[in-house]
Amino acid sequence: MGRFGPTHRKIPVPKRHGVRDPLKRLAEKEASIKDKINNPPKEHDVQEVSNRFKRFMALTKEVNQPRQRFKQKKEMPKLRIGNTVVEKRHRESEESFLLRASKVQHDREVEADFGAKFGVEVEHDDTTGVIRVIKRKGIEVDGMLQKVSDKKAGKSNKRKLKAIDTAKAKKAMIIEKKQKTLEKQREEEDLLLREYQYERVPFGEVVKEPPTLHTLPRRAVRDGVPRPGSKGLLLSSLLEPTQTEEPDDPVPKKTPKKKTTEAKLDLKGKRKKLPVATRMKIEREQQSVIEMYRQLKKKPKQ
Repeated sequence: MGRFGPTHRKIPVPKRHGVRDPLKRLAEKEASIKDKINNPPKEHDVQEVSNRFKRFMALTKEVNQPRQRFKQKKEMPKLRIGNTVVEKRHRESEESFLLRASKVQHDREVEADFGAKFGVEVEHDDTTGVIRVIKRKGIEVDGMLQKVSDKKAGKSNKRKLKAIDTAKAKKAMIIEKKQKTLEKQREEEDLLLREYQYERVPFGEVVKEPPTLHTLPRRAVRDGVPRPGSKGLLLSSLLEPTQTEEPDDPVPKKTPKKKTTEAKLDLKGKRKKLPVATRMKIEREQQSVIEMYRQLKKKPKQ
């Protein structure tokens, strides 16, 4: 023995149990490989898929369909107030939770006082939020409720009477306005009838002068309003002197033969189909009108 333990370290060596039976070993080996070699197919015409491919397909399914992680819901603290259960919400502080619970408790106290006063039980449905009022047995509440309803009805009757009075006053105002408008229309109609009255003259009566009309007819000429067709045109200033000069020089009357020839001329259609004399005459008139219009346009510029 040395100072700090044994000087020679012992190396671990597997134990020798002697030589194993070779036939036994072969039998064990064949049993392990029994499903892998000399395994004919179950059906003659069907080739089965390899196990490696089966594993590959299973892995692809797992990748495509991710695992659903089931989170364990934490049990939140609860408070029971009468028949209702107040549960703490997610991420709600303790102060807000206690305030909410105190409000629910105050509401239940008010409902209990109301039930004791009127002999009624108030029931709550936490899932739907429906409130039901059930009458207690052995207590007559109809008289109390009737009194309360009578008081409310008295107030509502006063409001209804006020509303009826205001509606009546509005209706009367509308009727008065309608009557005034009808009276105005009647007065206007009477005036029109007075203006357009028919005088019945008996047979044999002598009339010295025609009747005097105070109103003008519908299409009468008024001062300052030009009638259609009587408006002064641009060329009227040039055409007026020629018209005034014409009566000074007496024009000889044309023979009826010329009138017949002029009347027979047909100026419709194309100009090239007309006779030469009429065509020249039309062109000269057209040129003279154009020159007159140009002169008229130049005047304001000068």
